[in-house]
Amino acid sequence: MQRTALRRVAVTALALAALGGGALATAGSASAATHKNGYLESGELGLYYSPDRGGAVFDLYVGDDDFSDDWFPGPGTGAGQPVNDNTASYWNNDFYTWLVYTDARRGGIQGSLPAGYIGNATANFRNKISSAYFQM
Repeated sequence: MQRTALRRVAVTALALAALGGGALATAGSASAATHKNGYLESGELGLYYSPDRGGAVFDLYVGDDDFSDDWFPGPGTGAGQPVNDNTASYWNNDFYTWLVYTDARRGGIQGSLPAGYIGNATANFRNKISSAYFQM
């Protein structure tokens, strides 16, 4: 919970700084991840439409308690498809462990994806993930 709040504050501060004078434009490249843009960046969990990290990717920088209103953005097979119950593989490109659940709001079966983990979803999770949270 505290990490979510800190990330949101940091993202909001970064956005306000960019809008308020263009200070970031002259400061060099920023390293903050862009949540749910279809490109997996450092500090994010990537949920892929296809096995072996194939197809479109849904990238999370902060947790999401219900995928029912989320769609796979960006290029690749599955772009535009719903994320809920539609994940075949993942990559935890974060420094923290992420927890995935087969139901919304931490319901159903819980799975743990340690930092750096890359893999295909097992039978318990393939096309069944509905929420995800990072764990401190």
